[in-house]
Amino acid sequence: MDDERTLHEVDARLRAALNPDTAVTHRIVARALTGNGAARRRSQRLRYVSALIVLALLLGIGAWQWRRRLAPVAVAVAPTLPLVISGQGAIVVVEHPDGRRWIVGPPPERRPGGNYVIVLER
Repeated sequence: MDDERTLHEVDARLRAALNPDTAVTHRIVARALTGNGAARRRSQRLRYVSALIVLALLLGIGAWQWRRRLAPVAVAVAPTLPLVISGQGAIVVVEHPDGRRWIVGPPPERRPGGNYVIVLER
């Protein structure tokens, strides 16, 4: 449904910009057909510069990785203490010389029934 029959100013400007004069059109076509190598040289130069930048980045990353591999790595080594490991079935017991003990095994089975406590006063 077209309620407005008049063109707005914005519409007129847009149509004028999209429909150039014939002189402008001929000038653009002539410039495109002359084929001077300036644009081509510019795009080739851009490719060479891009390739050099990528190559420099790759060399920099490679040097950084190479230097990282050559750098000595300080690793803290904990003193070895004799641990006593014993076990029976699925339970493993690890004892430290200072008396600490770790018991590793399956979790205890839950008792069937209610899980509640009754407290009576005396």
